[in-house]
Amino acid sequence: MKKLIIKWLLFALVIMGTCYLPGIRVENFAYAMLIAAALTIVNIFIKPIIKLLAFPINFLTFGLFNLAINFGILYAIAYFIPQYTLSEPLSAFYASIIIAIAYCILRKI
Repeated sequence: MKKLIIKWLLFALVIMGTCYLPGIRVENFAYAMLIAAALTIVNIFIKPIIKLLAFPINFLTFGLFNLAINFGILYAIAYFIPQYTLSEPLSAFYASIIIAIAYCILRKI
């Protein structure tokens, strides 16, 4: 349980770190924790279904379509949590890459 809370806090810190990119804003750390929880739930339950449906496109693009899936999930989270704003698409794309890498690293810990 302690390990889960530490991962959650580290993931929230990564989300707060992406706020240094232009056009990305989180109101405070509590909302970053909410976003981290929402992203984790989406990555566990919804993302496998999306990846299964997008398998042909993902296969043709050698896995690069996963970046588009991560980008879309990040925009969906920003739509449902108004305290998280993404105003520049390129910064949001970079943030989705950073968050995906951090999620993979934190999942292995």
